[in-house]
Amino acid sequence: MPLTLPDFSYEVQDGLVVPAAGARAPIVEYNSPTPEQKEFLTTELQIDEHTLQSALDPDEMARLEFEPDHAAIILKRADRVLDEDDEQDFRIVSLGAFLFQNKLVFIHTDASKLFGARRPSFRCSSLQGALLEVLYQTIAQFMRDIRLIHHLSETIEGHIAYSLGNRALSSMFDLQKGLVYYQTALQSNQALFAKLRMHADRIGFSREERELLDDIIVENEQCLKLVEMYSHILTGMSDARVSIISNNLNVIMKKLTVISIIFMPLNVLASMGGMSEWTALTQSVPWPLSYGAFTGGLALIAYVTWLLIRNIGVEERPRGLRGRNRPRKLPSLLGSVFRH
Repeated sequence: MPLTLPDFSYEVQDGLVVPAAGARAPIVEYNSPTPEQKEFLTTELQIDEHTLQSALDPDEMARLEFEPDHAAIILKRADRVLDEDDEQDFRIVSLGAFLFQNKLVFIHTDASKLFGARRPSFRCSSLQGALLEVLYQTIAQFMRDIRLIHHLSETIEGHIAYSLGNRALSSMFDLQKGLVYYQTALQSNQALFAKLRMHADRIGFSREERELLDDIIVENEQCLKLVEMYSHILTGMSDARVSIISNNLNVIMKKLTVISIIFMPLNVLASMGGMSEWTALTQSVPWPLSYGAFTGGLALIAYVTWLLIRNIGVEERPRGLRGRNRPRKLPSLLGSVFRH
């Protein structure tokens, strides 16, 4: 079978992973491999077809397997994309790393490059070190996305305080779903890292690389705890946020009801004493004065009605708290009716 070129090729040089040329480079990367590339990987490199499909399946769990001539590692990675509404969508993808004696093969489906896009976290001198670099960058990506989720949740909370629709609430639920995905992926990776530490001799990690693997395990544990904390916060506050939106709608309905009540007696008077009747009753009075008095009377009735009903449903503050700890005046919600 002719040699199939990978999407990217690398080599370890002076402690760094740098680009290289050709399919015979020690480190190769396949991004969404084509059928020809898959055939090359299964026939020439003897990669198990099921394991290859697991590297492309986002629902596959992280695991470590040993074949006669290589170690197969399935890793869970964070993948952040924009959906059709230009909002952040936090997903999980799989990555397959196949470590041979003189070759390291990466297979994944996300669009990002594994090396060169970001500054390396440490210097590596072997294929095992390049593998650890990918593991460390994976945790770093999880951490960046988790901080972004926290920032987005705080921004959405500010909109929910004045929201009447479901868009902000739906965005909050999407963030909560993303955290659940991340929590499951980090737990799966944690079990994988423990197996890597257990089989460090068989994989060929040096003493420095084992210490680095211990640091990666600690970083993953901290990232997992942070995800669990944010997930519990979003889950625990979901009912409160739904109540806030419902209360905002109730406030709007109260304002609209007050407006309807104010105009109710005006409609009754205007319908009972229409233009023809009022003109007949005020024939001896000039029409500017008669209709001016009629309009003034309606305005006076509306003002008195508003005075009578404006405090309906408003709880009286305790006498000791009047004038103290007064909350800030919230923006009017009346305009929100026309925005939603």
